[in-house]
Amino acid sequence: MATLKFLDPRATVNPQERPLVTGLDSLAGKVIGIIDNGQANSTTMFQELAKLIQENFNTREVIFKTKPTHMQGAPKAIMEEIVSRCDAVITGLGA
Repeated sequence: MATLKFLDPRATVNPQERPLVTGLDSLAGKVIGIIDNGQANSTTMFQELAKLIQENFNTREVIFKTKPTHMQGAPKAIMEEIVSRCDAVITGLGA
């Protein structure tokens, strides 16, 4: 099973302890996950992003999930699917 690591942008990170993951060379043929937190405007924005990714980057699939609430992390079922199926994940906030 793959491991997900989350970095808190508010914290100081030592790159020797937590090196950056090498980025993908291309999105072609990859499965991209999008986790929407469901805040105002985020769903529309992320749906448009998913469409643009599919149209412009020759991805195999874009998996779109919306969390039940922005107040908590994604439910275990969503995280398990994302971890098991995706090559890269986009997540963020809307306002």
